[in-house]
Amino acid sequence: MPVATEKRQRGTGGAPRGGSLAAGLPCGRRSPRGRERWYLLRMPQGREESLCAELRRLVPSSLLRDAFVLRKERWMKRQGTWFLEPVNMYRGYAFAISADAAGLAKAVSGLTLPVELVGTEARSWAPLSDEVAAWYEKSSDVHHVIRSSTAVIVDGVLHVTDGPLVGQEDRISKVDRHRRRCEVAVGGPGEVFTEQAPLDVPFKS
Repeated sequence: MPVATEKRQRGTGGAPRGGSLAAGLPCGRRSPRGRERWYLLRMPQGREESLCAELRRLVPSSLLRDAFVLRKERWMKRQGTWFLEPVNMYRGYAFAISADAAGLAKAVSGLTLPVELVGTEARSWAPLSDEVAAWYEKSSDVHHVIRSSTAVIVDGVLHVTDGPLVGQEDRISKVDRHRRRCEVAVGGPGEVFTEQAPLDVPFKS
């Protein structure tokens, strides 16, 4: 695909279909209890990992299949050397996978942990957009980390050769070779939502 120069809006910049959750994430439509969805959890920054571990220990698996922090690798440069460092994508937030949002909210509120199941201002417990959740799940590894991809640009056309962005060239709207990252359209039709993902492009012709 030709490398685009325009930058798409991220988060709440473009009123996604169905509204937005906290942190600017697009929410999806509610579904009957019984179908697993991703929900957003608010918690103190710096304690996300430990609080997710406590939730997995204290909340019955019938209400909580998983609670985790979504992270991505970020390219850093120190003393002239580039290296990758995993960082939290949404500081102060984590994700819960549940088929019973009301039951999960009740269980979480009954704990002494500083954790809250959040949604939109108008609707509580709204799930994350299905399209966005599917992209996160596909693009992250078993540790919920989006790893760096590698690409080349030949005659102005981007080709991703390795990593989770392989085959997703049509979603990439901007490449920043200097910072080794790109903008990726994550949402489905009608959702103006992008994420920054790590992308190393060592060759350009």
